[in-house]
Amino acid sequence: MTVDLRTLLAAVLGVGLGLLLVAAPASVIRVQTAGRLPSDRGGEYGDDAGVPGRTRRLVQGLGVVLVGAGLYFGWVALG
Repeated sequence: MTVDLRTLLAAVLGVGLGLLLVAAPASVIRVQTAGRLPSDRGGEYGDDAGVPGRTRRLVQGLGVVLVGAGLYFGWVALG
């Protein structure tokens, strides 16, 4: 049995990134929107009220997809 190292690393990366997206979607959104102009910002620094719930759910959904893909790639690499 030979394990394709690149596929196994892709699986680990997918699961890890997916778990991050599921566990901390507001932080990921905040990091991705850090370059906005100061006039675009609403609320206080560190306030998550500016992140809509729909956007959080979208990021969490993407995280679930990445976890699923990572688990699939891991299963293929080890199987």
